[in-house]
Amino acid sequence: MTEPVARQGRREEWLFLPDPRWQPAEDGPPPLWAVVGGWRLDGAGRPGLFQPNPEYRPADEAVPTDPIDAVLRLVAGGEAAPEAAVAALCAAFVEVAYDEVGSPIVALAPDGVPCVLVVTAAAHRAWVAAAAWRQLTAAELVELVPAGADILVNPGGPAAMRLLTTNFTESLS
Repeated sequence: MTEPVARQGRREEWLFLPDPRWQPAEDGPPPLWAVVGGWRLDGAGRPGLFQPNPEYRPADEAVPTDPIDAVLRLVAGGEAAPEAAVAALCAAFVEVAYDEVGSPIVALAPDGVPCVLVVTAAAHRAWVAAAAWRQLTAAELVELVPAGADILVNPGGPAAMRLLTTNFTESLS
């Protein structure tokens, strides 16, 4: 999110998603902290990839941080198939954790599999000790995953999920 002021709905070249629990005191745009993120619109008005707002903080842990987090929670609760998580990741930017030397962080998932650590919104960064973060598309993400590693999305979060890199790569084809 690069726009200094956000409004509910469409603004110039952005379509913003306000926090579902935000209640306006009066007519006007929501404050930046109440905007989940948005989609940049192309010249024809079509939305691009979802871009999370780094200033957004949900009211509590029951509120998803972004559309991917919402889908991960549905998958974890058995209300959606894992393929829905892959589709959501392909429709948004994600952030990859990097170490001090500029390499993606690879750590063990709870089941012992090495994984590149990925978050779907800035609120999930608190779960990962990283020197830096880099925003990427799904296609860029699969290019940097080392052989033998998978992808751990929102590690430590309420609906963390390990994605098999081979399955994720196949879904991008």
